[in-house]
Amino acid sequence: MIQIDYCGYHTHNPDHSLIYRPSGSDSYLFLLILSPMEFRFADGTTEEVKPGACILYEPGFYQFYQAHNKFYNSYVHFFCDPSLIDRYHIRTNTIFYPDNTEEIHWLLKKIYQEYLNRQSDHEQMLHCYINQLLILISRIQQQTEMPGEQPASVFPELLSIREQMLRDCEKPWTVDELCRILNLGKSQLYHYYHQFFHCSPKDELIQARLQKACFLLTNDAITIREAAFESGFQNINHFNRIFRKVYGCTPGEYRNQKKVGR
Repeated sequence: MIQIDYCGYHTHNPDHSLIYRPSGSDSYLFLLILSPMEFRFADGTTEEVKPGACILYEPGFYQFYQAHNKFYNSYVHFFCDPSLIDRYHIRTNTIFYPDNTEEIHWLLKKIYQEYLNRQSDHEQMLHCYINQLLILISRIQQQTEMPGEQPASVFPELLSIREQMLRDCEKPWTVDELCRILNLGKSQLYHYYHQFFHCSPKDELIQARLQKACFLLTNDAITIREAAFESGFQNINHFNRIFRKVYGCTPGEYRNQKKVGR
């Protein structure tokens, strides 16, 4: 269970304030920097940090940061099992810059409100908010790890067209069409798609079509052929073959199984 040690939202310390914890803190510390600061690390390196920067400190890690003038930040100290951080593949003790800090700041605000107000089930709410924050951090960091072309310009467009493709999976989407819309070569498309979504566009499209077909098969007013065509499969034999391969049964057997379970 995640536990909050302490937190603050849009906190103002005296000008030029210094935070110096050579032995770190007992808990994880996530910081959203809201004013220019200098960060110093245990190896002696320094980094000038602009508003909007973030860092997740591990417990026991050297902490040194000082405001150039005004001191503003939002933060949360929390305890959790280190395996949770590992599961989300989060880089710790490193400055990173999200494209948009609004969602992060909103989450820190909700965490701060729950921590102060302590309404019923506030511990469960805090657990959910920290998990959401960690997932968001993980996604942000993944987007900034791409080599070559800046992911900031690729990811939003790719995410948008992916959402459209999966929402309208019955349409005749092709890799060539995706490349044309995104102005990418095929190798680039496959590279980015796998990096962000860990699969190929074709595999994900087929999965979306199968999921839609399964849903349509629960409606007895629709034939199996109609369910296949309305899901984007233009060849009933191909549909039957791939359905059996994925689900281990025919569409008709799947429909009968669902009837028994109703």
